[in-house]
Amino acid sequence: MTRIPVFFATTEGHTRRIAEAIASVLREQGFQSEAVSVSDCDESFDWSTAVNAVVGASLHRGRHQPSVERFVRREAQRLRARPAAFFSVSLSAGSRNPIEVAAANDIASRFLRLTEWQPHRVVCFPGKLAYTQYGFLKRWIMRRIAEREGGPTDTGRDHDLTDWKAVREFALNIAADTWRVVRNRAAS
Repeated sequence: MTRIPVFFATTEGHTRRIAEAIASVLREQGFQSEAVSVSDCDESFDWSTAVNAVVGASLHRGRHQPSVERFVRREAQRLRARPAAFFSVSLSAGSRNPIEVAAANDIASRFLRLTEWQPHRVVCFPGKLAYTQYGFLKRWIMRRIAEREGGPTDTGRDHDLTDWKAVREFALNIAADTWRVVRNRAAS
């Protein structure tokens, strides 16, 4: 069976949820797919049946997790051998301010330049305001930012800002890319 691993790095767990949703759509499309934390993925990972791959990470303080940077650098040759995809998760990606959205896209582009990886698809998804998981200071700061941006300010609960339809569409595009690769290999 054709496999598409969905690698991810997460801080508060929301990127894992997006990775799992992508893997689920890929399974619906006939692929073997699972969400794999880059923290749990060592150099013994079996790439032999992976026709494609997806990597995702979240932004915090203007950077993606160092673990995903190490993973992409370590697996660069294998990632480049596939029409791989990258997704970045941040609150800025869901901002009403186009400057903030552009900044999220710029940070994703900078990550790819830094790791010298050119995936076939790149997307930035809005994340989640996880007020209930923040300490007092971070909750206060995030509430002020949300207030300034016109976002949700009820700190008594979390606010999922992810466009799940866009996540599904991203996964369907990855599936289509992968089926093209499979058909081309069969025709060769």
